[in-house]
Amino acid sequence: MDIVTSLCVDEAHEPASFYPQLRDVSADKRRRVYWQCTVVFFSTSVRCNPDARHLLYTNDAAPATWDGVDHREFLSSIGVEIRQLSFQTFCPPQRFSKEFRNAFYKLDVLQELAKPTAADHSLLLDSDCVWTRPDPKLISLVQSDALLLLDAEPESTPDTKIHGLSRRDMGNLYRELDPNYPVEAPLHFGGEIIGGSRARLGEVVEQLRAIQDQVLVEYPAGPPRFSSGRTLFDGDEYLTSFVCNRLPRPWTDTSPFIRRIWTSYRNTNVRRSDVQLTIWHLPNEKMQGLPVLCRQMLRRDSAFWRLAPTNLAGYLGRYLGVPNPVWSPQRLLTLANKLPRLVVIAKRMLTRPAPTV
Repeated sequence: MDIVTSLCVDEAHEPASFYPQLRDVSADKRRRVYWQCTVVFFSTSVRCNPDARHLLYTNDAAPATWDGVDHREFLSSIGVEIRQLSFQTFCPPQRFSKEFRNAFYKLDVLQELAKPTAADHSLLLDSDCVWTRPDPKLISLVQSDALLLLDAEPESTPDTKIHGLSRRDMGNLYRELDPNYPVEAPLHFGGEIIGGSRARLGEVVEQLRAIQDQVLVEYPAGPPRFSSGRTLFDGDEYLTSFVCNRLPRPWTDTSPFIRRIWTSYRNTNVRRSDVQLTIWHLPNEKMQGLPVLCRQMLRRDSAFWRLAPTNLAGYLGRYLGVPNPVWSPQRLLTLANKLPRLVVIAKRMLTRPAPTV
């Protein structure tokens, strides 16, 4: 089986997309962030899945060398095969998508994984995921006839508003596109993971192409919008959710193995039970723990490469804020920067004369 991720950069002939998590980051800095995430992803997967083939698909042909370290060369040295793939089939028109456009590149990759020349089974993940342990049960599922998906909002009801949009709202637009759409309140499937046999992935790709072609013909001026104002092309998940909710064959939920974990100090959903998960998806660690971890992994003599794969969760959690988001390196650095001011205040309080009666 193949374990796969993708790395897509903005190209000169296309307007730059908007990335909310990297809104103030330059294009070259974003490239470096993506390559750092990729190094961490594959380093953890190689440790946990030594028998799998590891593939990186990218449209980035430029050198990936920073601080004297060639990231492409490093990935090759740990057994990762890098495949150049242009962003064509599922790249949305400019008028259709202004944010997260590069997320649609995963659908081009999925198309490659469904071709007759691809491996029998593949698992495609976002590059800001990390493997915390080997998991034969998950690998066995990938190698079965199951289609692996993730219910990204398992605790939501049909009318729960998330970013102003409920599952029932999603269904209303889906029925505009397909009057016979079979699900009233479709599930919101996360884009961070999809896996299964070549045939099952092919079923998804075939329907993705069909709905994209339909929308481009029926909505030439711009994409259809949900009641919240968001469009079908604000990220790849609305399109894939449309397809996967109406697939005729059942799917398997990967939530026992992976969760989208927000480690932001002010808005965290970290749970102590997350340390037991096989994979952590960490969207807001791109600029925090993941770059710090990358520097460790690029050193083949670091503790990461000496640890037993079954002990990785504790090591990774110290950098990534799982299970305790307060004590990750970025939070410690923030606290350390505040300490001098706190010390000054404490000294003033201790040396302040006692009040006279």
